[in-house]
Amino acid sequence: MTDSPQAWLRRLQSAFATTAELLAPTSAACLLCGKPRTEARSSGSSNPSKLTPQLRKSLCGACLSAIPWLTRIACSRCGRGIACEDCIRSPHRAFVCNRSAVYYDPAMRAMLALYKYRGNERLAPLLGDMLLPVIEAMTAEIAERQNAASGNAKRSKWKLADYWDAVTYVPISEERASERGFNQAEQLASHVAKRYRLQLLDLLVRARHSEKQSFKTRSERMRDTRSLFSVNVGLLRILLDPASKAQHSRKTIRLLLIDDIYTTGSTAEACSQELHRLAKRPLEIYILTWARS
Repeated sequence: MTDSPQAWLRRLQSAFATTAELLAPTSAACLLCGKPRTEARSSGSSNPSKLTPQLRKSLCGACLSAIPWLTRIACSRCGRGIACEDCIRSPHRAFVCNRSAVYYDPAMRAMLALYKYRGNERLAPLLGDMLLPVIEAMTAEIAERQNAASGNAKRSKWKLADYWDAVTYVPISEERASERGFNQAEQLASHVAKRYRLQLLDLLVRARHSEKQSFKTRSERMRDTRSLFSVNVGLLRILLDPASKAQHSRKTIRLLLIDDIYTTGSTAEACSQELHRLAKRPLEIYILTWARS
């Protein structure tokens, strides 16, 4: 059925407004609170090293200082800042570990809601930038382990792109994509891949639609993620092809899987299990998420 003239006009007006917003000069207002960024310039951050130029020019000092960076890791598997009952209960995972940028507190919940549910895609590069210190720290951990394993006590210089074969992301259903207009995990993955010139592959497919995970209990999440994902076998074969990356010298393929929130790890586990099941070569799957709940 074709759209009515009124519906067509509304879509045209929406597209025009979006284009005008993108072409307009950068506002001096904070993208989160709307206040002038100069008002709270004196407010600092407890982790200034994590503040990229994009974050500094888009948020006021008060909003920057309110970011609950996750710096203390108590659980080496899921990256949580306190002891993790989920990892104690399920010590064997299909992925190596998860690392997250921030705690999922009320301020971060509100920030994600503006982007994910209210369609404020101007926040996408900010959330993507918040992941950059995390992937750099994760890669440094891998480099140090490899140096130790090879008996090289001296820390050598390393290039991030040399440690990753590809980046992928947790997919959403067609219903959710139609409702939201974008996949937040895909946008985060694209941001990271472009920043470090990594290969971005759409390796996973959502096999069916499901209700929002945030409304479910732990046991419901675990049940719901069973058989929830399938793999794009053609792209997986390209990734596993030894000739697909000339400089690749590892027998194990190292893959970075990106999502917005890590809660129980059921989504990361379901995706990782399916990738392992269809891979003909050993995989090392690392999880990178924006927030740890």
